[in-house]
Amino acid sequence: MTREEWTEALGGIADRHVTAALRYDPDGAYASGERSTDMGKRKNIKRMAVLALAAALVLALGVTAYAALDGAEWFRKWFAASSGTELTEGQMEYIDHAAADVGQSVTTGGWTVTLDSAMTDGEHVFMNLTARPEDGETELHNTDLYGLLTSTDPDAPEDLFYGAAMSSFDQKDGAAIQLVEKTVHSKYLDRDIDFSYPLVLTLEYLENGPDGEETYVEGPWVFEFTVTPGEGGEMELVTEPFTARARFVHTYLNGEPFDWTTLEPGTMIDSDDGLETRFEDVDVTVTSLRLNSMGAVCTYVYEGEYAQYEGPESGPDIGASLDIELAGGSGKADIASAGGGWEEAQQVHVTRYEFGAPIDLDEVTAVTFQGHELMAQEK
Repeated sequence: MTREEWTEALGGIADRHVTAALRYDPDGAYASGERSTDMGKRKNIKRMAVLALAAALVLALGVTAYAALDGAEWFRKWFAASSGTELTEGQMEYIDHAAADVGQSVTTGGWTVTLDSAMTDGEHVFMNLTARPEDGETELHNTDLYGLLTSTDPDAPEDLFYGAAMSSFDQKDGAAIQLVEKTVHSKYLDRDIDFSYPLVLTLEYLENGPDGEETYVEGPWVFEFTVTPGEGGEMELVTEPFTARARFVHTYLNGEPFDWTTLEPGTMIDSDDGLETRFEDVDVTVTSLRLNSMGAVCTYVYEGEYAQYEGPESGPDIGASLDIELAGGSGKADIASAGGGWEEAQQVHVTRYEFGAPIDLDEVTAVTFQGHELMAQEK
């Protein structure tokens, strides 16, 4: 697989922190306009999010103190910095249980990469890595590592995990520190994943250098390790279906409904070409809202009509108006991102919310979704 294919295939962890800002909020509007403009904004916001997270974590960890941190402490500081919240006792206990020290190092291509620690909630795997040039002279610029995570479980699919790396930030001792997140594909979330089998992280290449002048070092750096999911459970919040608002995005070109599938690959169009976006608020029925330690899953049904060229796969988008109150800490769960789509097998729309830091379900005191106060069933 070429570098370009790797880059195309793998997304960035910073998306977790910017996606929600670009989606529909029933109390407001989309943060972006036309699709081409939206993508440009997403790239810029993602880049700023990466730099902001890096700066925040440098301050939280402390440059000289990094090497002394064990896995649990490192991840506690990471989640506190990335979510911008004070962690509760329950959140810290969850991380303490889920985080594992690994400490494996591999040297190739003039770089030593170390998998320092890892943790999982059963749907995501977070890995803390350091990359150090052996010559001690190479200047570090946005050092990124790209590769795949697989399971040694013979029954696990090869594409069980997806995702890429967040841009690194430099340390004074010449090592680049990076948190890599891999996520279980949504199509496999309903199956039981056996984490008793070791996971294998294969980093295919390393990218280093200022923007536009990156150099690439071929790997691989291969690590095999075992992590145990944190004990979080799941909580269903919907006792009876209720009506909520969602939003369709209708696209027109020169006043006529426009089918994006007819656009030639690589072609860019915007408002100067007659592209127009119109929004329509519609009613949907929420049938389920399930919380787990790292996020929430909302399922809803739309029974209205679709515009020309549209079908169930196109939406509507229910947005990110989810508010979770916690006992202690900052008092709220941080909703880092929201995204989803049409589930063909279940014939429902699904939106998945990811938290900026894991939560302890026993600390949830109240949940509000689009103004509906939801009571939790027995866990």
